[in-house]
Amino acid sequence: MNIRMTLIILILFSMCFSEVFGCIYNVRDVGFVEFLSAPYHLYFYIHNDTPEEFTYTFKQISYTAFMDSNVKGEIINVDQKKDHPAMEYFLLWEIQSFPAAILVSPKGQSLVLPISVPKKPFKETARSSLYSIIFSSKREDILNHLVRSYCVILLIEGKDADENKRAHEVVAASTRKIAKMMSQLPKRIEKPPYIIIMPQESLSQEKMLLWSLGIDENEAKEANVAIIYGRGRRLGPILRGAYITGSRMFSILSRIGLSCECGLDRRWIMGSRIPLRWERKIQRDVVKFLGFDAESPMVKMEMSSIMSIGRSSVQMEEGNKNSSRGMLSNPDTGLDSYSEEALEFENNWVAQRVSPAQFRGLVSQTSNSSESNLNLKMILIIASIMILLILAGGTFILLRAREKKS
Repeated sequence: MNIRMTLIILILFSMCFSEVFGCIYNVRDVGFVEFLSAPYHLYFYIHNDTPEEFTYTFKQISYTAFMDSNVKGEIINVDQKKDHPAMEYFLLWEIQSFPAAILVSPKGQSLVLPISVPKKPFKETARSSLYSIIFSSKREDILNHLVRSYCVILLIEGKDADENKRAHEVVAASTRKIAKMMSQLPKRIEKPPYIIIMPQESLSQEKMLLWSLGIDENEAKEANVAIIYGRGRRLGPILRGAYITGSRMFSILSRIGLSCECGLDRRWIMGSRIPLRWERKIQRDVVKFLGFDAESPMVKMEMSSIMSIGRSSVQMEEGNKNSSRGMLSNPDTGLDSYSEEALEFENNWVAQRVSPAQFRGLVSQTSNSSESNLNLKMILIIASIMILLILAGGTFILLRAREKKS
């Protein structure tokens, strides 16, 4: 009987210990988890008369280029797969020559790539096109700062010098404000937001990055600001021109450091991602600086559960207030199967103002709740240890007494 009781106490103790010292995730942590393996699809269109050499070359280059990336290549024979969903994009672009390639984003946007250029070797043009999907100088800069920084703020300059200057000042001021408040966050983040400037003259070199963010390089006359965090995920809308204000910037930035259990709508968190290559070294840095493995199935399950609870509470609030507050009105797809939904905002979207005092209040509520739970669990652990010691001592005395009698 004593042995059984001892085992029960040990099990209770281990459960309490696990609960107390388990990871506490924030919104930024969620951004590092890949719930969808390949949100971008590159369709390579051929027909029955396409030389086998082209197909083999595409398979070889796409395998090498898209390894550890969020892009998946697929070959579509238009003569054999007339009912394939990818034929929609083939017909939309009225493709006449073969081979052809179309890149499709998670939101259904499509882009024709120059995979076959007259008077140039196919292998050369294919390699250039495929690697341009996942590599560029600005994306390398983004990757180098995503893990250790609070987030990356990408400022795409417009054609008006005065507007660019104002946008620079707003971004810098918002970054300083967040930096001052980082010590109050529920979970420590090593560095403040990192700012990357994209001048007008470099837009042509970053066509793929701009396209993935929903920005047309030919129409980028105004300044644009995109906030990128986690695994290259965009948070909130693109702020353009006059909509680049301190209140809007702070409203978006302030959400990144909050606990993912604070009731935030997951549609804010699960924004679209930019196409990039997430190499093993970067993943090792995630484990090192965040303290958990973002690729672990257990982590994905735990975050899915937390996010689902947060989504339910937000939907109940929105139902009671009969307002979507500028968000999407169809939040039915869940995270339980690691799915992702695209986040779209109207151009006249206005962010909800969050003052520094409100920000501190959110952090304080989260911290107080965590401290209360921690105190309760610590009491249970101490009580379990005391009971275990008393039980072990009693068992020892009983055994010694039996030995003396014998």
